[in-house]
Amino acid sequence: MEYAYYSIALISGFVLTRWVTENFKFHVRNKSIWLHHWIIAAIAMIILLVLKEDSEVIWGILTGVALEGLGRKNWSILRDKN
Repeated sequence: MEYAYYSIALISGFVLTRWVTENFKFHVRNKSIWLHHWIIAAIAMIILLVLKEDSEVIWGILTGVALEGLGRKNWSILRDKN
């Protein structure tokens, strides 16, 4: 059943992230670096790995967030100077 919870959480994380990114302008950035949501999700995953968190729901949601961001055209950490 763990895979069922993980899969549902992954899809939910992806869908919720897509909805939020399409409807709100929330950015973590400065003049040179842009922390996209996939980067924030990856950082959270590293922290949870160190803390040995094993919740399939949390991992599924973070995986969905990361995958949604990686599927976009512009996902570089360095900001375009144009």
